[in-house]
Amino acid sequence: MIQKKIQIQNSLSDLQNFEKSHLSIQVTLDGFTYCVFDKDLVDVVLLTKYQFTNRAQTPEQLLDAVKEVYKTEPVLSNKFDSVNVSHKNNLSTIVPQEIYDEENGKDFLKYTVKVLESDAIAIDALQENETNNVYIPFDNINHFLTEKYGKFDFLHSSSILVNSLLKYYKEESGKLFFINVARHSFEIVFIEDNKLQFHNSFLYYTKEDFLYYILFTMEQLFLDPETQKITFLGAIDKQSPLFDITYKYVRYINFLKVTNFSLSEEFYEMNPHVEKHHFFELLNQF
Repeated sequence: MIQKKIQIQNSLSDLQNFEKSHLSIQVTLDGFTYCVFDKDLVDVVLLTKYQFTNRAQTPEQLLDAVKEVYKTEPVLSNKFDSVNVSHKNNLSTIVPQEIYDEENGKDFLKYTVKVLESDAIAIDALQENETNNVYIPFDNINHFLTEKYGKFDFLHSSSILVNSLLKYYKEESGKLFFINVARHSFEIVFIEDNKLQFHNSFLYYTKEDFLYYILFTMEQLFLDPETQKITFLGAIDKQSPLFDITYKYVRYINFLKVTNFSLSEEFYEMNPHVEKHHFFELLNQF
């Protein structure tokens, strides 16, 4: 079962003609989010988020949930000028390009995730960091979307996350600690002097789990919670229990505020419930 959690529409668009629009989709085991970017208006004209009642446990369950979204959302059946898709899961690892061997791509994943012989793997080149992100995509979702749109680009959501953070903070030195929050998972990205030092994803089901992984990671990186600032982005706000428990142990916390040149200030003014740290990966796909 799916639940529509949010839908935002730009009043300047009648949503009738999408031939000059770009469609960005993000698929997770928990949900499906998409936005439509109008290339003439140079702005997002529609953003919709669906949450699955139950986290998908198998590829078949995930495909069924995505098909249900498509039955509910006629907009997605339109013809778009371009389409790209991000896969958000914890089945990825970042490898320096200088040691990556394409013929043994699966071997890099075996150190961090369980890999089946039948699993397809994909590689994103992270140009901002001279690394490759090796991952297992939702292959059946790609096949389904190929039937809908023909050719489209896909990549892992962590590729967008890391590349975008390195780009936006290119001029900043020092130690930068980011936490990207989703419904049952989060990612930590640690950048020092514009170089990626650490990236990992964690599953959590309680706020105590959430705090434990943050503090443990800071300890392993020799970062002091009393002095190291952390920056939240994603599905978290000051009212969140996750924020409350973190703030008890980490002194300096802020939320990501960057200027995305694909989005107008009017977009945020018309949608005050959407903050600049929300939907970061989705809104940096184009």
